[in-house]
Amino acid sequence: MNQAPLVSIVIPAFNPRFFSQALDSALAQTYQPLEIVICDDSADDQIQRIVEAVAEPAHPVRYLRNPQRLGLQKNVLRCVEEARGELIKVLCDDDRLFAPSIALQAPVLIDNPDVNLVCALRVFSDAGNFILPPRVDNCRFTYNDAVLKGEDMLAIFESTPRNFLGNFSSALMRRADVLELLPALIQEGAGFVALLDFALFICLMRRGNLAALVTVLSCERLYPGRLSATPEMLKQARSEWEWLVQMLAARSGESAPAAGWVRYVDMAREAGQPRNWQELCVTRVLGNRSTVVDGRVGGESISYEDFYREWLSVRKFSAVEQRLMPQRIDSWPRRVQLVPVVLDFEGDGEALARTLDSIDGQLFAPAAVLVLSVGEEQVRDRVLHQPLRGDWVQQLNELVPQLEGCDWFYLLQAGDRLQESALLILAERIANTPAMLCAYSDEGALVEGESSEPVFKPDFNLDLMRSYPYVGRALAFSRERFMAEGGFDPRHGELAPHDLLWRMVEAAGPRTIEHIADIQLESEFSFAQWLSRPQVIEASEGLVAAHLQRIGVEHRIVHDDLPLLNRIDYLHGSRPLVSIILPCGDSLATLQRCVESLIEQTAYNHYEIVLVDAGSRDPAMADWLAAMAQLGGAMLRVLPYVGPHSQAALINSAASLARGDYLLLLNPGALICSGDWLDELLNQAQRPEVGVVGARILATDGSILHAGQVLGMAGPASSPFVGEAMDARGYMQRLQVVQNWSAVSGDCLMVRKEVFDSLGGLDAQAFADELGATDLCLRVDRNGYLVVWTPHATLMLRPASPAGDDSERQLAREAEQERFYQQWMAKIARDPAYNPALSLGYSSFSLEPSLRNNWNPFCSRALPLILGLPVNSSAVGHYRVTGPLTALEEAGRVIARVAYESPSTADIERLSPDTIILQCRYSEGAASDILRMKKYSSALRVFELDDYIVSAPKKNTHARNKPVNTEQMLREGIGLCDRVVVTTQPLADALSSMHSDIRVVPNMLALDPWASLTSRRGTSSKPRVGWGGGTSHTGDLEIIAEVVRELANEVEWVFFGMCPDDLRPYVHEFHSLTSLQSYPFKLASLNLDLALAPLEFHIFNDCKSNLRLLEYGACGYPVICTDTEAYRGFLPCTKVRSNSTEEWLQAIRMHLSDPAASYRMGDELREAVHRDFMLRDDNLRHWLWGWLAD
Repeated sequence: MNQAPLVSIVIPAFNPRFFSQALDSALAQTYQPLEIVICDDSADDQIQRIVEAVAEPAHPVRYLRNPQRLGLQKNVLRCVEEARGELIKVLCDDDRLFAPSIALQAPVLIDNPDVNLVCALRVFSDAGNFILPPRVDNCRFTYNDAVLKGEDMLAIFESTPRNFLGNFSSALMRRADVLELLPALIQEGAGFVALLDFALFICLMRRGNLAALVTVLSCERLYPGRLSATPEMLKQARSEWEWLVQMLAARSGESAPAAGWVRYVDMAREAGQPRNWQELCVTRVLGNRSTVVDGRVGGESISYEDFYREWLSVRKFSAVEQRLMPQRIDSWPRRVQLVPVVLDFEGDGEALARTLDSIDGQLFAPAAVLVLSVGEEQVRDRVLHQPLRGDWVQQLNELVPQLEGCDWFYLLQAGDRLQESALLILAERIANTPAMLCAYSDEGALVEGESSEPVFKPDFNLDLMRSYPYVGRALAFSRERFMAEGGFDPRHGELAPHDLLWRMVEAAGPRTIEHIADIQLESEFSFAQWLSRPQVIEASEGLVAAHLQRIGVEHRIVHDDLPLLNRIDYLHGSRPLVSIILPCGDSLATLQRCVESLIEQTAYNHYEIVLVDAGSRDPAMADWLAAMAQLGGAMLRVLPYVGPHSQAALINSAASLARGDYLLLLNPGALICSGDWLDELLNQAQRPEVGVVGARILATDGSILHAGQVLGMAGPASSPFVGEAMDARGYMQRLQVVQNWSAVSGDCLMVRKEVFDSLGGLDAQAFADELGATDLCLRVDRNGYLVVWTPHATLMLRPASPAGDDSERQLAREAEQERFYQQWMAKIARDPAYNPALSLGYSSFSLEPSLRNNWNPFCSRALPLILGLPVNSSAVGHYRVTGPLTALEEAGRVIARVAYESPSTADIERLSPDTIILQCRYSEGAASDILRMKKYSSALRVFELDDYIVSAPKKNTHARNKPVNTEQMLREGIGLCDRVVVTTQPLADALSSMHSDIRVVPNMLALDPWASLTSRRGTSSKPRVGWGGGTSHTGDLEIIAEVVRELANEVEWVFFGMCPDDLRPYVHEFHSLTSLQSYPFKLASLNLDLALAPLEFHIFNDCKSNLRLLEYGACGYPVICTDTEAYRGFLPCTKVRSNSTEEWLQAIRMHLSDPAASYRMGDELREAVHRDFMLRDDNLRHWLWGWLAD
């Protein structure tokens, strides 16, 4: 067996700030043999001391201090020279590696001698280790792990000067290659510094291939003070890019198969030599990824603060939405009169002014503003000023009844800054939620005037509220209910409003407390500062005690480390029997440890252990169980289970024979950590309103393994906080306090037997194994009981040996998950114990980089909502989806939302669109995505198509590497939709066998800017004749090639967008393609006297639209076009029937011979386009007919 080669991780160290994290990540690598070489180029001994702190014989670390400062380039070289490994990774001192990094990269170089460079995906983090949103620089550009032809990749970088491979830390190389190439790249005065890593990658790809892994294996840190962000380095980078482009342009070798295309091999399917190369359009993948990144917030942020502020900036109503807001308000079931009440305890005039300014700027004007201040009065319209008394609570009790005509009042403090939509969103919620009595919202802090420290709260969480007043101080109340309840109780001081909230809950139920899951206000006096106030801390226990006394609950409140946090001991008088149901599993040693720890550690002794034996084949297990059955007596029973192979059925069987009043489902891998664990579970479970209780479960290293479950997290449901330290406080203290979750882990779950039986136990038919406990929790909640999690009952769980993951088991798991999604999707999308702004990925309680325009804060809807999923953000997506949608929204016909990626099922559920437009969904996997939407959304699904992609001309770029099953994939996608909308009748005819409801909606132009374009005529000594369009028209332009040559001396040929190389000598002007936004202006600026629109005779072109004629017409150009189906109709232009050179010449000379008549035709075309093909007025009804349900 060949020994694995030594790998060197070398760290050219300079900045000690993050060095320890980099070193720790290198030491955590799972690969062996490994060495770590550190060359210290810093000015002091901080890095040395960090190394010495971890030095031990088991750590293969060599520390070398540079005798004099070398600088980045030479320090990297010294590291490489000092390394002894065959393979090498340069780890930047700011970055981190994930533990399997070397183990996954090294085998690729070992097994593939033609590969010189292995790059894996990386994430970006900020200085505080917050993982930043993805950007193009760290996107996947292959679908799976792949080997890519190095020479072809160089052509990509020549045309797209951007490093999307990664930095040193994400790459693994052969040391011999690096040692040979590096000296030439760092020559004194002419070497690379800012782009040294990428320059080295380029050189490696000139002599070999690239392997790209799609696993994230490193973390690159971005922060303002990093070396690459200094002005000098940024300036240097611009120069070095120019050098690289020159190097790439001067290279020789085999050409890429086509512009943008790269030969590649999928490593999962093809491992041998010689390579069986496939082709991948990397530029198209990058373009699509860029569009996706641009469609989300945070793609350029370098800190959490930057990201959060950008996230906040897009949560505003557009100018169009604001213009239409009066209509929306008129549609509410009732008018709402709101009065903000601003308390100014400090007499800070500037802080009060800022609050009043934010109220003045509201999109929904309050009925009045009541200010209670110890400072001077600020005279403003509709502001009532009263001196603030020391007994301000009683003062409010006197003033609120005097606010005649006021429906609700909103408690604020001087220094609060409301978002401009805050009162509007609150009023809309009040108008549409008649049962609502009190409201609170998410909030943020203002640090030196900047938005910071957002707090994303759950919906009303009874047990979290008993733990501490997490709702915050900015509460809104129904004035009528306020008076009915007798107002605030002054005895509770600062928390008097929260006492009123509790009284409302006691009288009318928790559903009367509404949570607005949006940052409604920001304050210089932050949420954390408010909770730290002595007045809040001192009142917290009395607040909850009064609430519990009113409802007759015996209790005692104690405090752990933080005096704010209430830990409630419910003084239950009974000691019920608990049946601990313990499936035996397959490991006798594991089961024995569990039972022994349970018996030895558990202080509460009124329980029975029910061991459930599903027929273990282990003789030792059978003997032990037989012995336990003899010895156990009343405390331990062994129950045989004979039935279907189902964990849920096994538990149901045991539960039916259990004697206890409470059932405890326990994983046999559990170890009891503290004696009071069962007491703590019963402390919660014996409350009559509680149905299920879960425990805190630790991994064997002491980190959090289970702490409640968030629905939709990393699958159907998963625990937040996984991996955090056992003494961590968690987001909003949620690892330290009792609270409600939608579900808890089935590894330790207590349920009242009466409740379990009434629900029919676990659903063994639908959720036989993994999701039975989660489903049970959700059914418990649906039946009005609470699901409680307590951190005070702690267990440890040893990982079970992984079960064989055969295809049958995987299919069963997927089917179970699908049933769970179908049954509980509404709850998954809006888990009340979480927050919709937070990520459902693996990083819990982190802000989700949301889509830029999917903000939908209202609970009601006045217009249909259309979700457009364009294929891209360029012309195809614009003309057929985003342009018409924008026009419909501006006309007040629909609410428009656009996403350039396929939204998650949770996002779709939250948006709840009436229509989903699926444009050009005929690629691999598209049908399954449409099927997902069909399963989980009732929206009308409209398939949008503007080309007959089944058959493209050979010279059209659509034809390259077109899958042979394109028609089949198109049929599948169309078949899963309710309707198909196309551009032309010929295209509808061509697709007629695929769907029964195909509607033709012609292309149209946006008013801005097409309706106001102007061009000039007769601007040159010769007529200006030309063509404008995209880059896929090679065959079309070949039609007029001889025409161009023939008339080269008679006209000025003007080409825009593309021009075949062999025609360049005959062309007077060529203009490269511009951005979509600039395109109309550029086209009009050509000042053509005559525009041409040749098309090959082909079914693909027959099915195309007349868009080219519309664009020419908007510019007022006279047009000659091929007489093909695409251009037939009433638009005035000259048609060429045969596409022969002679007929084209004849048509052109006819126009040139009578310029006045030609220009009149251009005017007539413009008039027709403005009348019938602009996105306005009655023309919009075509799009409504195409996109909305009949």
